[in-house]
Amino acid sequence: MAASKKYFRNLIVKSKIGEALAEMMKTAEEIGQDDLSNDLLLLSSRYNRNEAQLNRGIIDTRDYDLAINRISNTLNEYVDQLEIKEEEETSPVGSTTVVPTPPDRFVALPAEKPKKIKYVEKAFREIESYSNQGLALIVTATDTETSALHQKMTPLPNEEGLVEVKKDNATYFLGKLGNFAIANVECGTMGSTSSMGSILTVSNAINALHPKFALMVGVAFGIDGAKQNIGDILVSDHILPYEIQRVGNDKIVWRGSKPEASNTLRNNFKNLRGWEYKLPNGEEANLELCDILSGEKLIDNLNLRDQLVEEFQTAKGGEMEGAGLYAACQDKDVAWILIKSICDFADGNKGSGKKEKQALAIETALHACLHVFNKKHVFEGLGLEALLEA
Repeated sequence: MAASKKYFRNLIVKSKIGEALAEMMKTAEEIGQDDLSNDLLLLSSRYNRNEAQLNRGIIDTRDYDLAINRISNTLNEYVDQLEIKEEEETSPVGSTTVVPTPPDRFVALPAEKPKKIKYVEKAFREIESYSNQGLALIVTATDTETSALHQKMTPLPNEEGLVEVKKDNATYFLGKLGNFAIANVECGTMGSTSSMGSILTVSNAINALHPKFALMVGVAFGIDGAKQNIGDILVSDHILPYEIQRVGNDKIVWRGSKPEASNTLRNNFKNLRGWEYKLPNGEEANLELCDILSGEKLIDNLNLRDQLVEEFQTAKGGEMEGAGLYAACQDKDVAWILIKSICDFADGNKGSGKKEKQALAIETALHACLHVFNKKHVFEGLGLEALLEA
């Protein structure tokens, strides 16, 4: 009998990539999936090449880890393609227990035509005065998040639209969010460690703009569909970078730090008195200061999610860019915080209503941010003054 998908995913989580590749190739051959077997053979060659390059010192550990993360993500996709009966994956031998799926309480936002945004292109030297006066850096990871943020922004004083400038390999958009000047930058790719991931994106933005603080806003996965709603907001108390591990023969030991977000920013969002958001399903959106998982894997697998939650029991959700935000800001001594709203539960159903769920999630996250940025003195402790009308 072919091994189960759960078994293969456990091997991947334990970083036993070579073993997983070998056994999956054997399984694919046994059940007649020749095309998948060939794909696995090519992936195995990539894996062996990276192992050899690391041993010879051709690549450093950072590039090696990045390559292995990509191979692991691809391998997880191949697990899904294995034509193994679902019972083999989810039902232990002799077990008749069925875990019920929580009811889907999601209701989409009403369709609404977005307003047309006017952009004004300028040379970087023309916006340096805004940087000198002080601004906040708002980081997004996807076009959906960026577009939603721009809908909430308004032009800076004496500007006809949102200011667009280019510096090196990045594009920045300047405007106001509530009462404060902000600059938005979008990561070129999801995750933290690639050449266009959050570490380098945020680090370069800090060097260019010298912001008073950095806030990343976007979407995340939740861990409990029975207790959490699509649109509930996770505010980082700590980031839990789960990729940093010591892999032994018998167990995996997490060796990462548990970085804390800025005390001032945490306090601002923890004390959101008067803020409320009614979700389309009639329930109130919840905002929680909590621990958030962060890693390179795009998780849409219930077994993998539950294994992470078992290892990191304080986590209430997870995402892919927060570890990079922390690393860049820590290096530059810049205050930071992560504001992300739940758009799925990493349970294999990420693609169901994805666009609508992400739209609701980013809307609630920005609604909470705007509530804070509409205040006048909330960022004085970080050296950022409000741009009040004369």
